[in-house]
Amino acid sequence: MDNVIFDFNGTLFLDDKYHFRAWEKIYEEISDIVFTHEIMNNMSGNNNKKIIHNTINPMLTEQELLYYSERKEKLYREACRSDGAEVKLTKGAVELFEYLKEKGIPFTIASASIKKNIDFFFEIFQLEKWFDKDKVIYDNGNYKDKRNMFIDAAKIIGSSIESSLIFEDSSSGIQCACDAGAGSIVAIGNKEKFKRVEDKIDYRIEDFTKFDVGILDK
Repeated sequence: MDNVIFDFNGTLFLDDKYHFRAWEKIYEEISDIVFTHEIMNNMSGNNNKKIIHNTINPMLTEQELLYYSERKEKLYREACRSDGAEVKLTKGAVELFEYLKEKGIPFTIASASIKKNIDFFFEIFQLEKWFDKDKVIYDNGNYKDKRNMFIDAAKIIGSSIESSLIFEDSSSGIQCACDAGAGSIVAIGNKEKFKRVEDKIDYRIEDFTKFDVGILDK
């Protein structure tokens, strides 16, 4: 593997609780349904507008869908800020960034996050120490799913997807990495999350302290 692509949310930043707080508020504002972790677990792979339309309120106009989609992300950022110093990158991530820099291995981020969130992450985590923001692939409205995001991420750092090692935390993201033709896929998180795509995964870790950098030589 000669390059590395990181998913962000749930991979470099374990942020489920902040998404939960934000969605909980949205549900309170436009639905009579009580938001639960089970509901959130079923959201994986869908964008905010689709989630709001399909699972919260199908009667909203396009303008209202856009408003609540953006509001959810604003609430998410506020929830993150409210935790201050407790908001940190996943354990071992910084050490892996430093290792990749030292070895001259190109790496970037391919995230389904919107631009405002990417800017927010660069601000609170000082990501410019390791990443070129202009080479981060994010949801600019042109991507149907993460398959082409991963392909473009490899291209933008001068590599090919076939030689990419991709870190992902969601089943849908892992499927997209596989469909893109990734050289190697590392799942991050609890084994139970990946039953549907376990045959697509090459390695699984709980955090980056568990990652064997020797894998990059394969």
